[in-house]
Amino acid sequence: MFSSINEFELNRNGVSSNQDFISLIDLLSQIRDFLSELGYLAFGRDMSVFRQTGAVNGNIILDSATRTMESIRFCCINANFADAYSLLRKYRDDLFYYVYLFTVADNSDLTQYVDVQQLNEDEKNIWDWVHNKQKDLHIGSVLKCIASHPSARKAVKHFQLKYSFDKLADRLNNYVHSNGHRFYNESYDRLDMKHRIKEECKEFGEAAIFITISFLFLVVLINPLLIMSYDYMDYLEVGDTPPDGSQYWVAPFVSDFLNNHKNVLDDRCDSYLREKTGMQI
Repeated sequence: MFSSINEFELNRNGVSSNQDFISLIDLLSQIRDFLSELGYLAFGRDMSVFRQTGAVNGNIILDSATRTMESIRFCCINANFADAYSLLRKYRDDLFYYVYLFTVADNSDLTQYVDVQQLNEDEKNIWDWVHNKQKDLHIGSVLKCIASHPSARKAVKHFQLKYSFDKLADRLNNYVHSNGHRFYNESYDRLDMKHRIKEECKEFGEAAIFITISFLFLVVLINPLLIMSYDYMDYLEVGDTPPDGSQYWVAPFVSDFLNNHKNVLDDRCDSYLREKTGMQI
């Protein structure tokens, strides 16, 4: 007798015994834990101030992205790649919206008073977002704005990020919109029978880590103090004078994560960050 419970349990059992899936799920766990720790590190430092809108705390986005990565992990535990890719697009959109907040804030001239109707397009997007009224903001507009930031402009061209983002967007959209019979969820047994498990796990892992490293790379360029270690603030809190240059010390978990995965972007991206920001990655 058919039992859906047994069917899904057998599916998960297959995943749990497959080395490609085991490696993928371990990678997704690393990403989840990294984002969780980054959220704690950045808390209080990721406030942005905008004309009319006022102060905005972006930390909720990091927390949400961490939870989305956990949902993605569970999709992969069930071999549901179509669902995982759909959530991965949300994950990408949310992380780069976080960077978008800093980019727009840097361009917001707080010395000039304007009415809401006089805000520029990006400032109005933030105002609408804060008031839960944002509509029809496409990721392309967000990435274009980020790429225009003086600290990111050269890096986007140098590391050919636009080409990589466009290529990734096509893959994500194929799964979100089910643009072919391949872009649906399939059981573990079907994937195994088609000899697709190794390929699917490899491609998904590369996409997830590319999004995360690209996000980290750009957010550090635009707001480098987000990754400053706790030491500087710890000195201040106990009334001591922080050592010279300690504001450039980087939390070790950030350096470790970037060093372990920088090759998906470029092996030189960490040295580029050191050169442009002074942070001791």
